[in-house]
Amino acid sequence: MPRATLHRSTRVLLAAALACGLPACINESFAAPLPAHAESSAAALDAGERDFPPPPPLAPDAGPPSVVVPWGTVGREGGTVQRLFFGLTGDTRPGRCDETERYPAATIAQIARSMKALHVQFGLDLGDHMFVCNGSAEEARVQMADYMAGLAQGPSTFWMTMGNHECGHLYRGGPCFPGDGDANFTAYMSALARPRAWYATDVHTSLGLARFVFVADDSWDTAQATWLERVLADADINARYTIVARHHPVEGDKTGSPQIVSMILRHKYSLVLTAHLHTYEHDADSHNGRTVVVGVGGGPSQVPPGFATVLQNKDATLTFVMRDVDGNPVGEPWSVPPQ
Repeated sequence: MPRATLHRSTRVLLAAALACGLPACINESFAAPLPAHAESSAAALDAGERDFPPPPPLAPDAGPPSVVVPWGTVGREGGTVQRLFFGLTGDTRPGRCDETERYPAATIAQIARSMKALHVQFGLDLGDHMFVCNGSAEEARVQMADYMAGLAQGPSTFWMTMGNHECGHLYRGGPCFPGDGDANFTAYMSALARPRAWYATDVHTSLGLARFVFVADDSWDTAQATWLERVLADADINARYTIVARHHPVEGDKTGSPQIVSMILRHKYSLVLTAHLHTYEHDADSHNGRTVVVGVGGGPSQVPPGFATVLQNKDATLTFVMRDVDGNPVGEPWSVPPQ
């Protein structure tokens, strides 16, 4: 199948501008109630946002935002926001096996700082945090530590996705699971600090529930398949937005498991966020324009590194903006309605 590609104008602008664990309540019942909120000034909020708390003060080192952004609090297991505003990137690793000394630490650190400067509520990645082929636990640990050190300069909450390079077993055949001794997977799971590589989180917004689903393509088994079907089916009923993050794209010859792709696409989804191809690709005519590849987090790429932001607008649409490493918009933004 042909791979989705950028519109020509977006490719030109991109190259030119850049060259310059689910919580227990979600895992089991998926029915976490909204927390109680203090009353807010109705005059200061739009209709539908009046039951949400007032914006918290900025952190001392955050500085004033250059534009007004939606407020909210999102932690490891989700949160509550006025409207969504988050950052994402993917594929942060050396260009060759075991080149730990060439890890793109400065790139991911700058991306994280730029996300923080934009006052995103949280960030997420789309996999591939290392490139270790020799089975060295120490090299895997160092590369993962370099990545985490970069994230520490960004938003306080950053959700990670498992990529194929988080599983050294793939070079010998087979997926990775907890306790199997794979050095790459062990280092990744230690940083992820969740019992499984797949998980989901819920963010309550003034315009409806947003469920974020993180699929571990290279830790796929019956247990994950059962879980994914259950989480997506519940979101079909209870969420206004389902945002799926996985490493492999949904089109082309590098999609990973066809079972995963089929399962995701037969449910409702607002966005399917992917990487793996080490570029930025969006085809407005494919899957109603809801799938995108963002593999520009510092790994080898045909385009310079960067990240993207997604904003939930007052009309409930989601607007995607590609950015360079300093946070400057690049190319043409695009929007999609809720699922």
